[in-house]
Amino acid sequence: MRKFVMMCVVALLVAAVAPAYAEYPEKAIQVVVPWKPGGGSDISARIITDQMKDLLPEPLIVSNIDGAAGLNGALQVFKARPDGYTVLWEHPGNLTVAPMVTKAKFRWTDFEPVGIAAKGSTALIVRGDSPFKTAKEALDAIKASPGKYRWALALNAVSHFTFLNISHATGGLKAMFIPANGDKGRIVSLLGDNSDITTVGFASVQPYLKSGDLRVLAMVNTERSPFAPEIPTLKEMGINASYDFLYSIFAPKGTPKEDIEILSEAFKKALEKPETVAALKEQCLVPFFRTPEETRTLWKNESDLYTDLAKENGLIK
Repeated sequence: MRKFVMMCVVALLVAAVAPAYAEYPEKAIQVVVPWKPGGGSDISARIITDQMKDLLPEPLIVSNIDGAAGLNGALQVFKARPDGYTVLWEHPGNLTVAPMVTKAKFRWTDFEPVGIAAKGSTALIVRGDSPFKTAKEALDAIKASPGKYRWALALNAVSHFTFLNISHATGGLKAMFIPANGDKGRIVSLLGDNSDITTVGFASVQPYLKSGDLRVLAMVNTERSPFAPEIPTLKEMGINASYDFLYSIFAPKGTPKEDIEILSEAFKKALEKPETVAALKEQCLVPFFRTPEETRTLWKNESDLYTDLAKENGLIK
């Protein structure tokens, strides 16, 4: 009997010191993209998770749960068990703006950052027959004639706050807002002569540049895009406004740190693969790995900016 008791004690001690997360993940991990298939978030998520098949014992499965300006998918992850098997794929302009403006019950700080995986470019565009050849010409004209020019955007979304950022940096712009959701919607609005100017992801506008139907006036990024090195940024023109699509991964609050570290390291390794770099390049995206803490810092900076813009424009108190 004494020998049996000793064996039980030893077994318990071994179990106590054994690594609890050595087998993570033990099942597939759901990656929630809160948008329809085909957009930058969906494409970047699928490219990178596909390159992680040989880095983890179980796959990452992308699920598109769209609706409510991305909040449906975010809510599902917010309510999910914090066990490392459900994560959110999102960019700061949406997850910091939408919950704040709509008074949702959660904020981006209610999630655990896993990391940033890729970066996309934003372009300020007009029709090919537009009289504006530079961003300065366009913004000066809009400022000189309040309400005359039509700016396509999605209210309370990234494109809206990009406009507010540009407006703030130029001393105030008053344009007629033309509602248009998504890059495709804003491009259609321009081509149909329903609007005069807008911002979209650079990858979306490329086919129309070759045909001459659309023209890029400037890149709305912190630095020049490697896919359009000849096009200057607004910052280079003295307009202190930018937006980088930072495709990021978040887990529910309380997810074990060990799980997050394993996932973060797997993303880092996937982004070092030449195949990943090449696939992202085809979509005008670049690898942009950042650790959980680096992600938190970058997102806080973006969140602070959008909060100030929202207050300045009466969107929140």
